[in-house]
Amino acid sequence: PKLFALLALVVGIAAGCSGSSSDGAAPTTTTPATVTAAPDDGAPAPPAEVPADPSGGCGTEPDVVPIGDDRPGDVALTFDADGTERVYRLAVPADYEPDVPAPLVLNLHGAGSNALQASVYGDVPRAATERGMLVAAPEGIDGRWELAGEGADADFLAGLVDDLEARYCVDRARIHVIGMSLGAWKAAVTACALGERVASIALVTVEVFPGTCAPMPVIAFHGTADVVAPYGEGATVEPPPGGPNQGISGALDNIAAWADSNGCDPEPETTEIGDDVELRSYVGCDTGEGPGAELYTVIGGGHTWPGSDIAIGEGRATTQTIDATALALDWFEAHPRPS
Repeated sequence: PKLFALLALVVGIAAGCSGSSSDGAAPTTTTPATVTAAPDDGAPAPPAEVPADPSGGCGTEPDVVPIGDDRPGDVALTFDADGTERVYRLAVPADYEPDVPAPLVLNLHGAGSNALQASVYGDVPRAATERGMLVAAPEGIDGRWELAGEGADADFLAGLVDDLEARYCVDRARIHVIGMSLGAWKAAVTACALGERVASIALVTVEVFPGTCAPMPVIAFHGTADVVAPYGEGATVEPPPGGPNQGISGALDNIAAWADSNGCDPEPETTEIGDDVELRSYVGCDTGEGPGAELYTVIGGGHTWPGSDIAIGEGRATTQTIDATALALDWFEAHPRPS
């Protein structure tokens, strides 16, 4: 079963001080046949006009100083979750205005990691705040997340969103979740559990479909040489016998399951991006204009974040052909929650 297979998912990320350096983006047009595109051949189509849905915190002065040249990073805060002190990091855009609704991104770390390491490795706070987004990076207990869409962690994440909506001017039509590894699984189950509160998700290295979900635009990234969360059919490296997560479904089946749940056409459009990245896009979905599910396959990529220039261990190759962070933020901007 998917939940039990994911119990073995462990990712150790070495913290560092660097950010993404690539500016790859998805092409805007493809055909059902495989075509070739340069990494910077455009971006997702602009979203349909969806008005902002301001939260109750609009008009309240922020209690965290926005990021500026003299404050390069996000800050650690605590949250009382039913009597348990939980930790999260919050990044506020430099141009944040208390009366202007801002998108909110939840950034979930993998197993064995923490909020700071996730923030540094994927560079999400810096990149997202430059686009005017608030970024909250919650932290699991002892580096782990509960697997289910309910329980103490689920209550913490839902309560944190409530709290941020009350203290900040959040655009409730533009709340998104991104995660890597176990954090990607938690992003998926959290988004599906919160239903209409989440507009879209981005999943790095784990894109297993939870089994039931309302239509949810999803962008995913997975390397064919990943031996922690095996890529499955099309893998370029066989995971060691008896290794972790041998029972989980493969990336191609996973993204097809998301596409089916989203009502997309069954056959994806396939595009080669550079020499080491292939994009599968599912269109004709119930999630609005443009693709409703996308998978970026990194040929020879390991259990890593595409575009990050932080090395996290031998045998964990990544790519600079695409930047998962930039592509995820493009995806979020293109997928507000329909009004």
